[in-house]
Amino acid sequence: MKYIGLICKGIIIGLAKIIPGVSGAIIAISLGIYERLIYIISKPLHISLEDIKFLLCLLVGGILGIGIICKGVKFCLNHYYLQTILLFTGLIVGGIPDITKEIKHKFKLTNIIVLLISFGGLYYLINLDSGNSLDTNNYITYFFIGIIESLTTIIPGVSGTAIFLALGLYETLITIFEQLSNFSIDIIVLGLFVSGFTLSTILIAKAITFLFKRKKELAYSGVLGFMLCSLTAMLKNCLLVNFDSLELIIGLVLFMFGLYVTKKINTFFSKL
Repeated sequence: MKYIGLICKGIIIGLAKIIPGVSGAIIAISLGIYERLIYIISKPLHISLEDIKFLLCLLVGGILGIGIICKGVKFCLNHYYLQTILLFTGLIVGGIPDITKEIKHKFKLTNIIVLLISFGGLYYLINLDSGNSLDTNNYITYFFIGIIESLTTIIPGVSGTAIFLALGLYETLITIFEQLSNFSIDIIVLGLFVSGFTLSTILIAKAITFLFKRKKELAYSGVLGFMLCSLTAMLKNCLLVNFDSLELIIGLVLFMFGLYVTKKINTFFSKL
């Protein structure tokens, strides 16, 4: 049952990776597995069998979430955008109480400053002008694309879709994934992309692990800022969509359902 629970969590995280404005790391935090995941990644040379099982279950779930349910989610986004986003908003909001519990001194000045900086920094990145993009004819660009993909995957609240669109690199990233699935990617491009992703992932994971161990309240204050900014961006996008009263009511019901699901998942799987 424990491993089935992890696969289910992986499916939810996989779904989050394809939802515009949603951070897979935020969902991982909401489901209570982020700290352990980051800790395992930060010590690749000291990984245990139990750690491997943990990662494999999440990987299988993530693949199922992206591969099998991807079309359904895309259909819902295209035809029921407001309701779908409100459902995922509920999933994220449902995890906020667990984050705030870790911040014992909520009104401490340093915690507030870190929260505001993380909120403002992410908001700036999401709203970057995409007028100029990196030169994809330069091989080294793919190393930096790997780094950026790692950062948007690991740092809580950062939507990879938003960042790559802002930098004018989203189509390039999609092309890399398409070539990977077709086994037709340039070996140099693959090597540089994987090198950038792997190096950045390990270094960032080590930094985040250090923060959670030594400066836990500050770390969670930053995470809360990322979460609030992510939610703000998602709700802002909802306001740009035309919807009627019935759609809003259904969306709010789904929002409440998302809150309920996250609470039940955290409660149930924490006992396994």
